[in-house]
Amino acid sequence: MKIITFDFSIKISILLYQMNFNKFLKYVPAIAISLILLSAGFILYYILRYGVDVPYMDQWEYIGFFDHLKKGMLTFEELFRQHNEYRQFFPNLIYVSLGWFTDWNVRYEMIVIFILACLVSFNIYRLANFTAIGESWQKWLMLLLANLFIFSPMQYENWLFGVQIEYFLPIACVSSCMVIAFTRINAYWKMIFCMTLATISTFSSINGLLCWFVLFPVFYFSGTKNEFFRKWPSISAWTIGTILAIALYFNGYHKPEAHPSLILALVHPLDALKYFLATLGNTLRIIHTVQVIIVVGGLMILLYFTIVFYIVRHIKDKELIRLSIVWIMLGLYSILTAAMLMIGRLGFGIFQSLASRYTTFTLFLAVALIFLSAIIIHHYQQKRPISVLQKSCIALVIAFLIFTKVNTYPVAARELKGFHATIQHAKAGLMFINFIPHSECVNKIYPSNFDELKRKVNILDKLGYLRPPLETTNVLQDIEAKESGKIDYGSFDRLTKINDSVYTASGHATIPNTNNPADAVLLSFDNDKGKSYLFTLVNADSVHWEKVFTTVSMHINPIIIKAWAFDANTGKAYSLRGSYIINKPKP
Repeated sequence: MKIITFDFSIKISILLYQMNFNKFLKYVPAIAISLILLSAGFILYYILRYGVDVPYMDQWEYIGFFDHLKKGMLTFEELFRQHNEYRQFFPNLIYVSLGWFTDWNVRYEMIVIFILACLVSFNIYRLANFTAIGESWQKWLMLLLANLFIFSPMQYENWLFGVQIEYFLPIACVSSCMVIAFTRINAYWKMIFCMTLATISTFSSINGLLCWFVLFPVFYFSGTKNEFFRKWPSISAWTIGTILAIALYFNGYHKPEAHPSLILALVHPLDALKYFLATLGNTLRIIHTVQVIIVVGGLMILLYFTIVFYIVRHIKDKELIRLSIVWIMLGLYSILTAAMLMIGRLGFGIFQSLASRYTTFTLFLAVALIFLSAIIIHHYQQKRPISVLQKSCIALVIAFLIFTKVNTYPVAARELKGFHATIQHAKAGLMFINFIPHSECVNKIYPSNFDELKRKVNILDKLGYLRPPLETTNVLQDIEAKESGKIDYGSFDRLTKINDSVYTASGHATIPNTNNPADAVLLSFDNDKGKSYLFTLVNADSVHWEKVFTTVSMHINPIIIKAWAFDANTGKAYSLRGSYIINKPKP
């Protein structure tokens, strides 16, 4: 009797648990939507808060567009011209159009990047509806997981670097075409729209060529609505379009001189494999060690091909093929892109595969695996029930994915803020490029060819596209803020003599009411009229600053050395507490 009562109690407890659990599942869609909007909102906040309005790195190559546009000399050939490995004609059109309307405020390019990410997210939502299996809460749970990757701060280089529109346009085109494949519009219009988007993808980034290859299987296998694409005229038209796009892309193409050999993967196959797997695994970075990331990449690629093998074994199941083909091709897009990156970048070293900007290309393998896994589990469940143990394993995997993304979020956010600081400090050094050689800066807006940078930044300044403009004087009283001396920016703490003409200055400088370092610290010497002349600066990302300098060129005795904090957003200087006197030895 006791055993029966105990068994009945367990059943009642399980029933009550299931009732509560089922009640909770009703709220999953609302929770998922809220978290998706929150993750997207955080990225928009990061862009608005940490985006720096100054060209950075490769963006300096586009100064010629605006200079020639101003002079009426901008040509199609210039916009179509190869840049590194890319023919980014369509991103160039966006840069020029936005630049013309906004005086080339590069933060608007970051907004475009965010809009493209939202478009991709919406396309994933539409594809999830077209390939929906299971209950509503399951679909929204998968969409939440997918958007944790799409709106991850781990892509911080791309969120805060406007030129990376070229990284988002291809996947926006690919995902849009996949959505079009499932719509009910006329087949001829489907062909026209998708060939147009494939062309835009192609001439945005070199991996945009993949659009032609991953799309047609989606049309071919996505169901009876696309019978048109199984006919020879359609296959021939798509093939001709692909060949023409490739031929036009590589007409006059040349390998960039600064880039490594493309055959290194054949010479070092093991390193090539590591680079390939690290590029894929970095999307799901659990621990920031390359060995672990490589293993994660290996597990992801193994799971992908295991699922593909399962689907091939059930090739006669047309519904399974229809549901899964779009996700197979989306995953293949990331896999083939990772292979292209490996071929083109292996010579830079395996650690270069962990660059945050590449995750924009490769995160869609993780997104595809989320939906493919759900489709396969549902298909398997139709044949035999899934055990409690199997359900527990699935729940643990989902919990692990959420935990990993939440756990790595603060780390990625810190890296994003660090990237912002690098550009902000580099901008501070740039403001004095006509007085202080850019090569002396710790953080640089462009790492090489400083003479060319100086020429370009002065062109940009004359166009009125640099905010604030370049400093036109090295007399610091002329750019001193009215609040200077009233607001505590820090102090000049120590001057250490190394020899008769070499000294080390050090101190600390912070932006008031924050723990952030000043954008730069300027060092000056006073002339006999009390004017403070800038002679060097330090723009390291540190509250504690230090600079070694020489007095050889200072033809005055004694020398009064002062330090100033500089704000790159206003172009104003603020005096730091303390100054030192150097008495030159008599000859």
